[in-house]
Order: sequence, then structure tokens, then C-alpha cells
Amino acid sequence: MLKKLFLIFTFLTSLTACEQNTTTSNEPTVTENASQKHPTLDKIKVAKPSLRTWQQIQKSGFITAIKLDRENEAALPRSGSTSIYHQQLFTLFAQEHNLEVKWLTVSNLPEMFEHLEKFNADIIPRHLTITENRRDNFSFTYPLLRDKEVLIGALTAQSPTSEDNISITLPASSAYSETLSKYYPNWTITYLTDSLNSEQLADEIVKGTFNYSVIDGFAFDTLKQYRDDIKLLLPLPDGIDLAWMINLNNPTLLHKLNNFISEHHVVQIAEPNRKFDFKTLQKKKLPLRVITRNSPETYFLWRGELLGFEYELMRRFASLHNLKLEMVVADSYDEMLTMLKEGRGDMIAAGLTRTKTSLSKIKQQKMQTSIRYNRVSELLVAHKDSPVIKELADLKGRTITVRKTSSFWHTAQQLVKDYQVKLIAADELLATELLIAQVADKSIDLTIADSNLVAIERNFRKEITIPLTLEDDVPYAYVVRNNNPELLNFLNEFIRKHYRQTFYNVVKNKYFKNTTHQKKVIASRLKSGSELSPYDEIVKSNVTEYNFDWRLIVSQMYQESRFDPLASNPTGAKGLMQMLPRTAKELGVTNLTEPEQAISSGIRYLNWTRDRFSKDLPVQEQIFFSLASYNAGFGHVKDAQRLARQLGFRDDKWFNHVEKAMLLLQKRQYYKKARFGYVRGSEPVNYVRNIHQRYLSYIRITQ
Repeated sequence: MLKKLFLIFTFLTSLTACEQNTTTSNEPTVTENASQKHPTLDKIKVAKPSLRTWQQIQKSGFITAIKLDRENEAALPRSGSTSIYHQQLFTLFAQEHNLEVKWLTVSNLPEMFEHLEKFNADIIPRHLTITENRRDNFSFTYPLLRDKEVLIGALTAQSPTSEDNISITLPASSAYSETLSKYYPNWTITYLTDSLNSEQLADEIVKGTFNYSVIDGFAFDTLKQYRDDIKLLLPLPDGIDLAWMINLNNPTLLHKLNNFISEHHVVQIAEPNRKFDFKTLQKKKLPLRVITRNSPETYFLWRGELLGFEYELMRRFASLHNLKLEMVVADSYDEMLTMLKEGRGDMIAAGLTRTKTSLSKIKQQKMQTSIRYNRVSELLVAHKDSPVIKELADLKGRTITVRKTSSFWHTAQQLVKDYQVKLIAADELLATELLIAQVADKSIDLTIADSNLVAIERNFRKEITIPLTLEDDVPYAYVVRNNNPELLNFLNEFIRKHYRQTFYNVVKNKYFKNTTHQKKVIASRLKSGSELSPYDEIVKSNVTEYNFDWRLIVSQMYQESRFDPLASNPTGAKGLMQMLPRTAKELGVTNLTEPEQAISSGIRYLNWTRDRFSKDLPVQEQIFFSLASYNAGFGHVKDAQRLARQLGFRDDKWFNHVEKAMLLLQKRQYYKKARFGYVRGSEPVNYVRNIHQRYLSYIRITQ
């Protein structure tokens, strides 16, 4: 029943329940025997007469909105998160009225309400439950989603009845208490002092901290996409409406917002499976649902940024047609075709090669492909120290390992027939980049990969070599259902216009051009008593407030930029500390090429990552975890901690414990069940290890 309540959004990514904060990471604290009365609303006072009217907002040229701290790192969008969707939707509203959005970032919901009540902001464009208590203090827009509240528990928990005497643990500022008080008076409500999100609540239930909690049905459906250690015990009786919140007595702003919601058909409840043609998508203003893979070639999350060659092309395509975009993640080629056939997506964009074998299978499924939008070569991958291969005849007796379902299997079979190659079918859960890694560490002899992926992997693996090109000019194509010819036509038009043009080339170079040679190494003679870098004094003046050893920051700076203030990364990171502009902007930094600003923002961000880990961690471990988060993103590190616990490793030690789990998150059987999805785990592992070793050297040098 819950899956019939489905709101079609863009980038539906955050796994946060509607009433929960995304930033708390410490162990939760509970207030025992809490009153049934909502704890947060008691603190809200009558608004002072300083409200900004719509006319004042227009005259100022900006509108101030509130969001949670670093909410973009909520999760990898598999089929969606509401938080990013609402931010983008509200930005569209502002643009239509020629307004700039000024975001006020806070750490939890109570702070949101407090800032709105004090008129420090004009709106909370977030999925908030409409309740009678809240209506006494604030106004709500038209609902943007109709949902259910659900009781969750561990897999061994029994579904309670209204007659049972049980304790329900809710996060701070939760509105679920109104439903519980109405229908389940025998249940005792216990409030946490922290505002945990749905993921954190599930974690605490699994650990046995408490037995029951309540989240939104939509949040539960999202959790179940990647974890199977909790279950839905009971849907609560009433449906709930979710909407944006503004202050009372601002009718014109409310009217403008409601008109926008109506005009853009924001409120939509539909079956998840649909097979509309492109005209219907545009008419109903539904999102384009693109089926893809979670991989370094296609679509992934890095430092809170959604990236990937396929993702960026599809984002541009959807934008050109005024469509919202939803990425839908599949685990295999066969699953992609099944999802498209069943109407769980409108098209596939996943680096699929258009070969005779694949075309035959696609036609059988009543689907068709676009014209080519990329060309790759099939390359043989070997270890640089393995026996030399100069021609195909040299392959006799060598062993190639590829997956049966990969496009390379047919090529490998032909090599077996023509050149007596030995062929091994790889585990279907092993992505091609992991097979390349096995070649690099000599676990296997040879594999086959496309030139795009090889270009990525050669940036990280100096041990591999490419002795032969097996197939040239292999085309990539999009896949659509036969009943969607207009989408196919528009895709082909998009390809003809952009293929090998400026936009396309910029995106392709960003992901597949070998940039190793672009890193300028600035050599520094280090001797006892000498400066470690040209920026030692700037670092020293900035670390005191945050209690970091200045030599640690210098070591990290070297790892990030080799002390080059103009260093840049294809993904957009800049400056001495390789900060992303979006992150820097949230920290109030405007010029990442200026050393003082770059170093200051990097230290503050490292401190922010450290603060998100439990204070029970030893100080040294906090440093290791925060460095890993700085490199890969906080969410991937939390995934690694969770996986470490599941595998029997310690989740409070980095070396030889959590770092092992981080490496496993490169494997599909692990990352498909991780909240933040795929991560090249070797990067944060090497990052932390290299900085730590350099830091120890710096200590010896400066003693």
C-alpha cells in the first residue's frame, strides 16, 4: 500500500525522514518519560513584528531560505531524495521572480523553527509535516506530498497493538507524537535529545539502543533500497501532508508559492511504474527517469557532489527540455532492461555498447537504441611486469578474466577460438574496475576494459599497461522502449548537436582524460629546522582555534596540491586544500586561489568533518576518520564504519579495520547495500596513509 504513495521528484536523494536532522553522529541521548506534549513547540514564542512582506522581498532582490547543514551529502540518489529536490525547486521559484536565494544553514529542525520565528529567514523549503500545533505558529503552502507514518523495528520485533504497553523513541522535534497520542494512548513516548535521521534511527534499533521508532513511509521505502536489517511493523492510521513553511501573516508570499506549486504540478501521487511517452512527460511535467549504474564512469557521489559522465549529459538533456531529472540505479545490465520494460524508468544511459549481441537482446525486449553518443575501444589490460605482448599471437596460453554478462565476453571467446587463450568467467559482482585492480596486484593475468575506464584507472594504477587494442570504435548508445519514439528522436537530436562539441568535450575530458601529467610537483628541500612549506605561518595562525597540529595540515596540503595555490581538479576542486567551490561558498570563502582563504576554509572543513564523528573516538582516530571524510565524503566513511561492524571489524579504528571495509565498498555486493553507494575506497585509504606517514616525517624534521 505504501508503494502506491509515490511522489515523482528530481534527484530524489535524501534518506532523511521528514522530521529528522542529518548532521548528528554521536550516540543518541534520550529524555526518559517525556511528556506527550511536543517538546520543541513549547520553546516557540509569539513572532515579533519584523516580518518581510513579499513587496519587501522583491525590493531587496533576494529571499532567505533555511536548509540543514551539508544536506547534499544525505545519500546517493538511487531513486531519490526530497531535500535536494526541494532546494532545486525553490531555487526555480526564486528565479521566476528574479530573486537570489540566500541560504541560511543550520544544524537541526529546532534551529530552523527558531530562525524562522525570529524572521532571520523567509521560508523553510523542506518537506515538513503539517500539524495543528505547527499551524498555530506558522503557515504552510499547499501540500507537496501525501505520505504515511510508519512504525519500524528490528527484524525480530513483533508488530504491537494499540493495547500493548511499549515505548516508542522519537527524535527531537518530531511531529509524530500527535498521531501516537491520538491512536495509541497506551504507548509511552521517549524523546531523544538529538534529531537523528531515518538512517541513524535504524542504526540504533539494530544496535539495540531502543526497540521502536517512527519515520515517514517514503523514507522507509528509500531505506529498503539498500538495507535489509529493519522492517515496517505498522503503518499509522492517518496519512500526513508535507509542505513548505513560512511565517504567519504573509499572505502574498503564501499566494505566490501556492501558485508556483500548482503551475508546476509539484503535488503528484502516481504509481512508480509508468510507460508514458515523451509528450506525456512534458505535458504532466513529470521527471525524466534515467536508469544507470553507480560507477566511476556513469554516476556517483564524491564529497557531496553528484558526478559522472552519463549523469552530466542527462542533466543537460533534461534541462534543455525543461524536465526534472531522476536517476534510477540498477545493479546489472539485465536489471536495467527489466526496469525499463516494467516502466521503472524512461531510458537507459549507462555506457552500454551497441553491438550485434546487445542489439539482438534489446530488440527482443521491444526496445531500441539511439545513434552513438560516444566511441570507445576495447583494450587488453596487463601488468607492466608480465610477459611482453606485442601481437595477438603472444596471447597463446595467457588467461583473460571477464564477466559473462559484459560486452567483452564475446571478444574474449573469439580470442579463445583464434589464439588458444584461456578464459575465466569473473564473479558477476566484480565490476571491471575491480578486475583492473586485480591485474594491478597480480591476482589475475589479463582482463579487457573500455578505453574510458582505462583512462580513469591509469590515473590511480601505475602498474597496468595496455599492450593491445582488441576492438576499435565501439559505439555507446541510449536505450528506450519502442513506445517512446519521440524521446528517441530528441535524444538523437541532442547527440547530433552536442557530440564532440564544446560541452561534450569538456564533460568527457573531465572524467576520461589522463590528468596525471597536469599535476605540478613543487619540490622542497626539507632539512631540520627549515620551513615545511611557503605557507607555514598562515597554517599556524589558523589551526589554534581548532586544535590541529599545524604539521598535519601542511602534510594534507602537500597531498592535495603539492603547495600549488593554482592547482585544480577536473571535478572542480581548487586551491591549496582542493576545496569544492560549493563547499567553500558555504564557509563564506570567495577566492580559493588566495592562500589565506584556501587554507582557512580547508581547516574549517576538516574540523567540520571531525565534529561529525563520536567524541568517544580517540583523538588520533578522529583525525584519521576526518581525513578520510575530507577526501571521499563523510557518508562513505560512515558506510565503511557500518560495514566494518557487520564484518566483525572495529568501527572505532581506522587502520586495519575501517580502512579494510572502505576498500570493500569498491565491490558491487557491498556498495549496492551502502547508503552512499560506490566509492573508490583505495583513494581515502591511500590518502590517510600518505598524510599520516608524511606527518610523522614532518614531526621528526621540526623537532
